Amino acid sequence: MKVSVSFLMILCSAVLLSASFSSQVSAQAVFTDDFEDRVNDQARVGNNWTWFEQTFEGDTCTVGDPITEYGPYSDNDGSDYEVENRNYFTASNDVGQGDSYFRAGLEVPAWDGATTNMLRVYGNQYIEATSCERVLVFQEYTLQEAGTYTFSFDVAMDRYGAPENGEITAAFVKVLMQSDSSYTTVLFDTVITTPPPATSPEDVTTASQFIEFTVPAEMVGELLQFGFYSDLSENLGQSPWTSAALYDNVMLAPMPIGPAHSGSWYNVDQSGHGFSMEFGENVDSTPLAIIYWYTYDSMGNPIFMTGSGTPVDNRVEIALVSPVGMIYGEFDPESVVREDGGTAVFEFSDRDNATFSYTPSAFSASNWGHTTPIEALPLIKIFGLSADPYYSK
Repeated sequence: MKVSVSFLMILCSAVLLSASFSSQVSAQAVFTDDFEDRVNDQARVGNNWTWFEQTFEGDTCTVGDPITEYGPYSDNDGSDYEVENRNYFTASNDVGQGDSYFRAGLEVPAWDGATTNMLRVYGNQYIEATSCERVLVFQEYTLQEAGTYTFSFDVAMDRYGAPENGEITAAFVKVLMQSDSSYTTVLFDTVITTPPPATSPEDVTTASQFIEFTVPAEMVGELLQFGFYSDLSENLGQSPWTSAALYDNVMLAPMPIGPAHSGSWYNVDQSGHGFSMEFGENVDSTPLAIIYWYTYDSMGNPIFMTGSGTPVDNRVEIALVSPVGMIYGEFDPESVVREDGGTAVFEFSDRDNATFSYTPSAFSASNWGHTTPIEALPLIKIFGLSADPYYSK
């Protein structure tokens, strides 16, 4: 893939430039596709979905380097950058294409209307190889910001029962070194996709899966690929016809806040004040964050503030409340006055690192001496409990 992708970069530079992402959209999804704007008879899958094919020497595609690689740029013509739409409709005899199924197709809708539009990724019966064959269908972006990201999607079983003979359907994330023109792979994460079993439109369902990956600073500027692949080996009795899976609701985004962010947080150089953070759900299942700040006034007296807010992507803003008035031993709720404590903003780069910013209120300035704002104070999590990484859907 090293040399091949360089050709792709030359031919498709305009596409890649428009596809790059930066800090300006760090609080938003980088890429989404639900395939709902597609039609059955369009020539290509659309939305810049591209493809690549590899064959390996053995019966698996995970051992050794590929022995052959082929992509849409091999003929020095970038016009076929997008993967062709080879679905049951466009590849039928009725429209003159015979049985030419290969790589990917749009199911509009899938399972004869049992599900919404989905992307079908499968093998290529035109590859004449007796060893392992891999077909990849994916997106490409130039990385412009470090951080932790999530590639998420829904998967459903293909209506012909695939994968049924041990073929592998999977999702992947790959980073290639384009800065030195070597296109060496420096990150390759995969997850086997596991569509729920189905035998008819009445029992087809989807499962949600994801890959979470971290982009360090040294990978900024390199080439990111993410998408799906199908592996099969004819030596093992596997077939392109039974190698498919259906995908929907594809999204690449900065890692969102979830229950696993809960715990005790502080700044290493300011031990003595810190935060207890709890991320969960309201009774109506909407996300909720509750945060306690244990801090001090300008005279050194300990105080605390608390507040709640709704996490949005990797950020949560909290309207702090400063409770005063209750006397120890006389726990009378009517004695408590809840004053405006100011505004706190937490931004998370992953589940163990965040920044804290604080804008004092008139009350906290006059009563606690909080006259100086805090901007992007680094925090680390020093204690947490096992929890689901994301809120339930």
